[in-house]
Amino acid sequence: MFGKSMKKTKKLSLRFILLFSAVTLPLLLILFAAGHYAQDVVLTQVANSYQNLVNSNLNMIDRSLDDITTNMVYNVDHDENFQKFGQTGLSDSEYYFAQMELIQRNSAYRSYYHTVDMFYVYSKPNDILATTNVISDTDHDLVSSWITQTLNNAEELHPLLYQWKIVKIGQDYYLHRVVSDDTTNNAYIGALISMNTLKLPLQDVRTGGDVLFAGEDGMILSKPSDSLSKDFRLPADKLARNTSFSYSDGGKKLFVITSKSPLSGISMAVVLPYSDLLKGLKQFQTIINLLPLFVLIILLVYLFVFRRIILAPILQLLGTIRRVKDGDMEMKLPDSPITEFAIINHTFNNMMDEIKDLKIDVYEERLNAQKAELKHLQTQINPHFFLNTMNIIFQLADLKRYELVKKTVRHMVGYFRFMLGTSRDTITLSQELEHIRNYLEIQKMRYQDTFEFEIGCAEELRDARIPSLLVQPFAENAMIHGMSVKGEPFLLQITAMRDAEDSGLMQIEVKDNGKGLSEERMEELASEQYKPSSDDNHIGIWNVKKRAAMRYGSRARISFRPNEPKGLAIRLTLPIDHTKERDEDGADAGR
Repeated sequence: MFGKSMKKTKKLSLRFILLFSAVTLPLLLILFAAGHYAQDVVLTQVANSYQNLVNSNLNMIDRSLDDITTNMVYNVDHDENFQKFGQTGLSDSEYYFAQMELIQRNSAYRSYYHTVDMFYVYSKPNDILATTNVISDTDHDLVSSWITQTLNNAEELHPLLYQWKIVKIGQDYYLHRVVSDDTTNNAYIGALISMNTLKLPLQDVRTGGDVLFAGEDGMILSKPSDSLSKDFRLPADKLARNTSFSYSDGGKKLFVITSKSPLSGISMAVVLPYSDLLKGLKQFQTIINLLPLFVLIILLVYLFVFRRIILAPILQLLGTIRRVKDGDMEMKLPDSPITEFAIINHTFNNMMDEIKDLKIDVYEERLNAQKAELKHLQTQINPHFFLNTMNIIFQLADLKRYELVKKTVRHMVGYFRFMLGTSRDTITLSQELEHIRNYLEIQKMRYQDTFEFEIGCAEELRDARIPSLLVQPFAENAMIHGMSVKGEPFLLQITAMRDAEDSGLMQIEVKDNGKGLSEERMEELASEQYKPSSDDNHIGIWNVKKRAAMRYGSRARISFRPNEPKGLAIRLTLPIDHTKERDEDGADAGR
């Protein structure tokens, strides 16, 4: 019952770990949630701030592009120099002054619109290209060649008219706008804006970040910073709307804020590394990430302290209790520096001393009671056999068979000399069988040819010790209750042999061919609860069972079965004991 209840319980150390986890895990979850919430708040604030910045800059660029377009259209429609520049048949000086006026006017525009890298005018009839300036860090001849070829190629020119378009000249991307007289198309005025120029106002927007311009397909149009890979692109589906999102570039996590210009179709993106963006939260994030390790270390320290202060004394107490349960009554608990455990250990030691004293007293009292009961049982048997023997002698004397009386008295004297000559509790098996032989010889004197007996014993069992008068009651009961003088002679057989299955046991069988017993009576006699009444004829069998149980416990067994072809067979199974018993004077018994 104790073992089953133990399976349903939990160890104290496990309960401590569960309690500690129940307290720390919610705290860790709250800290993790707070860290992620702080990160989300920072990203939201950054996204809102940069979204406003990106939107305002794109709006400024769009307004600038509208103003630039308006001025160029005005020049085409109202500037006489532009009209002359596209005509034929003028003198060189007229061309020169018209070109100079246009360049000066557009240079003034360029100084006003800082985003424009270059204005140009082109006379198609005269194949003259005039530019306001040379774009820095570019090949001016390459730019001039591209302008001339494009304006003279109708297929390439047509998509560039009437709107700002992204063009690629060499390795650089530009916003390009060209305006012409719709009726003649003899002269053109245009503007080129480098994508790298557009990002200059925001190039120092944040250390470690970058401002990029991208096309509708995600291609980067401006030169990316060295922190980004050369093949860096933005996802096209994210550029279709004003938004912010996370993106990875070669394992580097980035935070991107984008906005798209409805006028030019370009997208402006602010790209910020997470490591720089959350720099203020980095220490906080590090602490949160290391918290499980700190908690584990604290838990191990707590477990060590808990084991040393509380668990170790408890385990020591449990170990001592188990050893006491196994029969070691000398176990004691040492003194403890902890007051509570010192009281428990002292109380346990005192309790063990009291239990040991009480156990000794109970054991001695029980031993004395068993000895007294054993002696009483033996006294019950001896008068019973004496009266039966005297009855046999009386019957022989009544028949005047004096020789048989003498022989019977001689066997009776030998029998009672054995009974009265020793106070020992055990005798050898050969002595018990010799004692039974005296009894059966007396019975033989009485019944003559109507009774036969056989006694056999294995040689190695002759010196085995058994309680006295342990087998004789079975022989006596067979004579009294099983014998029948009618028909064939009554045969009583007693044999002693070693158990075939267990060499440490011996079997003593008493068999007869007499009346036998019913199945119900045999089951009653074999039952452990059997206790005869005062008038029961089998009180001797009960005495034997009682004495055998007191001496051998469960190792002694008595079984009853029918004998073949008739009669009763009783088998007495006992442990083989060759230990010699010493009498009160210290001499070996049985000599």
